Amino acid sequence: MDLLKISDLNSTYDVQYPFSMQELFLIKDDESNLSFFDLSYQFRGLVLLFCKEGAMAVRVNGADYSLAPKAVLTILPEMTVEPIARSQDFKSFTVVMSYDFIEKFTILPELISNTEVLDSPLIYANTQDNERIEEISGLIAKYYSQPKTIPLNQVIQYLVYALITAVSKSYESLTLKENLQRSRINEITDSFFVLLNEYGYLQRNVAFYAAHLNMTPQHLSSLIKKRTGKSVKSWIGFAVINKAKEYLKDTSLSIKEISYKMEFADDSLFCRYFKRYIGQTPNEYRNQ
Repeated sequence: MDLLKISDLNSTYDVQYPFSMQELFLIKDDESNLSFFDLSYQFRGLVLLFCKEGAMAVRVNGADYSLAPKAVLTILPEMTVEPIARSQDFKSFTVVMSYDFIEKFTILPELISNTEVLDSPLIYANTQDNERIEEISGLIAKYYSQPKTIPLNQVIQYLVYALITAVSKSYESLTLKENLQRSRINEITDSFFVLLNEYGYLQRNVAFYAAHLNMTPQHLSSLIKKRTGKSVKSWIGFAVINKAKEYLKDTSLSIKEISYKMEFADDSLFCRYFKRYIGQTPNEYRNQ
């Protein structure tokens, strides 16, 4: 696998002084046919790829990713990149920058060490972040195509800093959204167990709990299973059996009376329910 160098890219695509930059290479959406997208490489700097049209499949550090419009692919230093395929209408804006070009940018160490970026190099920017990225990218492309001067190089550098900041904010937005989702999941889970504690031995239908939580039974079941590892029906069964055990061990109520208190249609249904979970009849459990 090739070790990518910006000087090689400048040479390959004949970008000469005063239009070239030694620490930055830009691939604009009207140049997507460049063989850069066919390279398998490692790079010691940072690569930001923004998909504008079409689609692309790429393997990064052994994991496969599919890019569609609004996709942001962040390739951190030393990651391995292997292109798989791209559509004929694929268009993108790609910034290849050396570490020296951005090493003084204060947010860079945080971005590079961010485990979320490492674990999820591909994200989809929300509408606001995408508009910001488009605007900054347009300015970078405009100035990059002009003959370079020291002041212009500095302008481009600060614009690239702004672009990296916009990408970092996209990750922050994603993290905030995920945290809100996690908080909502925790809230629903807690509410479910409050309901289960109050009604569990009487209400054995998933729909009852879903209705109280303004959810479909399928959604609630999926959420609780993912959060606890046990289904809603399993938790309901757990609550029913625990209450039944309490009646059997701590009271002298008959099986018929217990089944009535727990609102089973009849005691035979209660006995079958109990045995399915415990492997014993209520009387066998009580007398052991």
